Amino acid sequence: MTAPGGMGVGTAAGEGLRALWVLFLVLGGAALMLAGLDTVPIWLHGEPRGVRRVASVEEAERRLHARVLLPAYFPDSFRWPPATVRVTAEDGGAVSLAFLALDGTPSLVLAQGLGGKGPLPPALLPEAAPIHRQSAPLGEGATLSRVVGEDGTLWSQLEWTAGGRRLVLRGKGSLEEMLRMARSVHGGSR
Repeated sequence: MTAPGGMGVGTAAGEGLRALWVLFLVLGGAALMLAGLDTVPIWLHGEPRGVRRVASVEEAERRLHARVLLPAYFPDSFRWPPATVRVTAEDGGAVSLAFLALDGTPSLVLAQGLGGKGPLPPALLPEAAPIHRQSAPLGEGATLSRVVGEDGTLWSQLEWTAGGRRLVLRGKGSLEEMLRMARSVHGGSR
């Protein structure tokens, strides 16, 4: 049967469904394209979304508009300056400094959050599986842990608060040196 306009009733419904299908394909394709474009910075910079690698501690301080707390004591077993400095504005801002041992292997990370005493953004300091945790002699709420890092090796990890910031020191070196470093951070426990 044909409607007065010369078009079949079934044909009009089919055209409507076809238009909806095309709209679905266009919107779905646009969503996939935007998701793909969102990952381009990760491919280009090798960093998760929101994390930026900067050239120095000074540049990190300029980007965060705050001083980075550094230890006054720095063992000779690690190379200075940091091999990588990464910052994020997430959760009030945070910075991560990665240091190499003298043999060139990644051996120490110092991370701190500027936004308070909460956990650091996982994009900046990847989660590590704790094996053992106990209190640390760095003040109230400080902990010392043995953790399994991303590379599958054991690391020691100190977490404490200094100057109103949450700090994490994760390293493969001597625990005594790490405690000495933590105690020497300006605003840290003595």
